[in-house]
Amino acid sequence: MSKQTLTLNSQLYEYFQAISLREPKILVQLRQETAKHPMGIMQISPEQGQFMALLVQLMGAKKR
Repeated sequence: MSKQTLTLNSQLYEYFQAISLREPKILVQLRQETAKHPMGIMQISPEQGQFMALLVQLMGAKKR
């Protein structure tokens, strides 16, 4: 997986993240730490994670 979903230049991508992501500090730290792991290439981009969380919320999914 790519760490960046959209094909934007780095300045535009940073701007996009700054205005659109609502990522708690702990998730930022976890993402940065995971990126160091050998299997870190399997990470999804933060905007993909945020979108997936929205879909789960809209579906009304619940733990059992």
